[in-house]
Amino acid sequence: MVVEPGEVEGGGREPAADWFRRICAVHDRVFSAEPFAWVPEMSPAHEEELRGLMAVAGFRLVVARQRDRLLGYAYGHPLPADHGWWGDFTRPLPAGLVREWPGRTCAVISLAALPERRGRNTGRRLLEELLRDRAEQRAILSVQPTALATQRLYRHRGWTNVGRKGPLAGITPPCWDIYVRDLGVAPQ
Repeated sequence: MVVEPGEVEGGGREPAADWFRRICAVHDRVFSAEPFAWVPEMSPAHEEELRGLMAVAGFRLVVARQRDRLLGYAYGHPLPADHGWWGDFTRPLPAGLVREWPGRTCAVISLAALPERRGRNTGRRLLEELLRDRAEQRAILSVQPTALATQRLYRHRGWTNVGRKGPLAGITPPCWDIYVRDLGVAPQ
């Protein structure tokens, strides 16, 4: 039986500030377990990254909750045209894929659902709500290469693996599989 979360809701900086500690706790619980690569430094690095992203124009957060219990979250922001996302791939990518301009790409930075919520559509609902009504033409996200079940789910939901990024010095894991999905928005 598929059980939906009580509520999925979104917003910007204020909800992120309200849920900040619980988002960080869910992040650490999810990504410190198999099949993900994890080092303890990832916890404070995530906190710092989230604090910084909360100030980015176009930042959006979506949470799944039952009353005050956080079941999962997703957040992202518009990818700046000068962002380094498209560097460091194991093979060259087509120029039409990597060319950026304002309004082209929404970056899904993090999505996590508690282990007991997996298989209950929590992640799907979070991602759908995060990307609903976006003005960007496409979305991009990264997945750890060891997260094979996660990658299968993304492919099933219409995401395309465009390549492997890395190895990246000082990053755990050093390589990431990059996925893109068209959002059905006409070019600007």
